Amino acid sequence: MITNGYGVQFNWQPSARFSISGWFSTFYPRLIGEGDGNILTYALTFALPDLGQRGNLLGLVVGAEPYLTEMGGDPQDFAVDVPLHIEAFYRHRLNDNIFITPGVIWLTAPNQSNDNPDAIIATLRTTFLF
Repeated sequence: MITNGYGVQFNWQPSARFSISGWFSTFYPRLIGEGDGNILTYALTFALPDLGQRGNLLGLVVGAEPYLTEMGGDPQDFAVDVPLHIEAFYRHRLNDNIFITPGVIWLTAPNQSNDNPDAIIATLRTTFLF
């Protein structure tokens, strides 16, 4: 396989208490014997630093998981439903060295097909700083 990929990202922080970021990427894979394709992924993220206390962070992500839009020149051979990724998390600072981050991720159209049931994933991350 040969792939060319292109992407752009941005980050804008209009105040110390709010930032917005995002990205868009497109990939053009060539599968030998299968043809050319196109893969897209994109998202917007919102962050509210120091929400509740210094070091905390509320984050929201809304976008699309990487999905194939075309393969071999005929996009009708497979489902092209956009697999959305919606995520929320809250990083809570316990002290200067330990953070706990619970979150939830909602994935629509897994395997880029609306026929598949949505997936909801609960997350819990602990970060130790040394």
